[in-house]
This record gives sequence, C-alpha cells and structure tokens, in this order.
Amino acid sequence: MRRIVSAGFTVAAIVVLAGCGAYGSSSLPDRVSGETHTLPSDADAALPHRPGSVTIGSAAFPEAELLAHLYAGAMRARGVKVDVHANIGERPAYMAALKDGSIGAVPEYGGSLLEYLAGENDARTSQEVQAELLDATRKQSLRITDYASAQDADTITVTKETAEKYRLKSIGDLKPVAGKLKLGAPAPLQTVSSGVPALKRVYGVEFKQFVPLAPSGSITQTALRNGTVDAADIFSTDPAISRFGFVSLEDTEHIFAAQNIVPVFRQDVLTQPMADACDAVSARLDTNELRALVTRVADGDDPSTTASDWLSRKGLTKN
Repeated sequence: MRRIVSAGFTVAAIVVLAGCGAYGSSSLPDRVSGETHTLPSDADAALPHRPGSVTIGSAAFPEAELLAHLYAGAMRARGVKVDVHANIGERPAYMAALKDGSIGAVPEYGGSLLEYLAGENDARTSQEVQAELLDATRKQSLRITDYASAQDADTITVTKETAEKYRLKSIGDLKPVAGKLKLGAPAPLQTVSSGVPALKRVYGVEFKQFVPLAPSGSITQTALRNGTVDAADIFSTDPAISRFGFVSLEDTEHIFAAQNIVPVFRQDVLTQPMADACDAVSARLDTNELRALVTRVADGDDPSTTASDWLSRKGLTKN
C-alpha cells in the first residue's frame, strides 16, 4: 500500500516489499526508440553536452535496485561515469541524500514522488502526474527525464477463474457482482480517499466484505489463491500476477494515481547524455517487461546482472 496511502503509511509499506517497487506530460515529445530529447524549456537552461558523472541511488528493495542498475548501465554506455549506491532506505532517506549531494539521481515512482513533494493533489494520469512533477521538482532544484510506460501501481486483481466467471476486465465490471465478493488489502485501503471510498464513489463498487491483510505480497497472494478473498490490492509488477495467471482489472477512471518509473536528478548533475540514456531506457520499459525482470530478481538473480542482460537485449549497451 505504498502508493495509495498518505505519507504516514509510507515507511511501513516500503519495509515489507520484496519483489516490487516504492508507492509524461502532454508537453513532452512522444518517446521514439533512440530519439534524443531535450527537457522542456521551463526546466531552465539547456543541458551540458559533456557526459559527466553521477552516483545513482535506490530505495531499499530489489525492484528499486534493479531500476538503478538499468539506468546506470545505459548511462555508462554513453560515456557517463556512474556509481550505484543501492538500498539507501526509505523515501525520506534517499531524497535527503539527493538534496545533500550524496547521490545525484534516483529512479522514482511518479505519483508517490509527487505526493511526497507537493502533498495531496488531483493528478492521476501519467501525463498529469508528469506535468505536476516538472513544476514540483524544479522548485526543489531537481529535474526529471522522460517517464517509462512501466508502472508499479496499486491494482484491483482477481484470479483468472473469477475474471472469467463474472466477465471482468475493468474495475467498473465489478459493480453488479461486488456484493458477492470479498476484497483483501492492507487496512488503510478501507479509509484512504483513493481506496474503498473511491471504488464506491467513482465506480459504484461495494464489496460484500473488506478483509484487512498484512501488507505482504505472499500473504495477499495466498489469500487470493485459496479463496479467503475474491479480489485483492496487488502491485502491478508483482511476480504473482504472471506466475498464477491473475488478472489485474483496468482502472479506467484512474482512482489510483499513475506510478510510472521516472528518473529524478539533481539539477546541477544532469547532462544531455544522462538524459538521453535514461530516455532510451524509459522508451523501452513497460510494465510487463519490468515484472519479468522483477521476477528474475525475486527468483535469486543478481539485480545488476539482470539489468545488464536486459540492456544488451535492447541494444542499450553501446552508444
């Protein structure tokens, strides 16, 4: 529940993560594979064209470390000198490191970063979140590059059998049947504005029962598989979705804020080669790709090796 809950719940939520993450503006150009981008003019002066050097940090869970190595490897291929400082801690810790210069960049999750920097807000879609982030980060002497289509966001997820039985594709499809079903999630989902209240307010979905579950992926997965609950809040990159054939229902009305992966840099560190390298990764990284990589790491593969393999497959290890 690291994304939908208020900042008060963020610390507890991040600690329990094992295989998933923490939780683009319409003015940004469409991402085309291999295209070079310059950040929008409102992000101040043009970027230096020298490669430069950067220490990229990460939060203290495997997906964040993996993402740091993905962006680091791509930057090295463009001549940037890169060090990786993984597993720094929770968001307050690595953002403090970013502010004091201990690190120069960190991969982030758009909606959660925006809430951290600007408090509660109405941005929900990927473009809305990125547009607000451009302003929020600039005020903090930070800069962001393009976001990936990959998200590690809250989802309402059901088993394949439940999806087929009730013909469920989107959250709205639950409306006529939710009264028969139990929803499992960490307790804050029951009261946070973008949780159960939003399901009722936006979709007209009211479950028969809310089952509070400890914020652990394995606990939630087991409850869904054995029928303790019929639907559950599961992060979109959780390996269980692929392993067990779960179906994540489309959030067509965006009650959950977009959590696109987005690199954030200190303004005085970012160079054009860094931005181009990060944009190239983001242009190729979607949610299914990220889930597959997270699954490899959850199965015991080294995050750095996993990242290198992916970069090589995508042609991003050579400039």
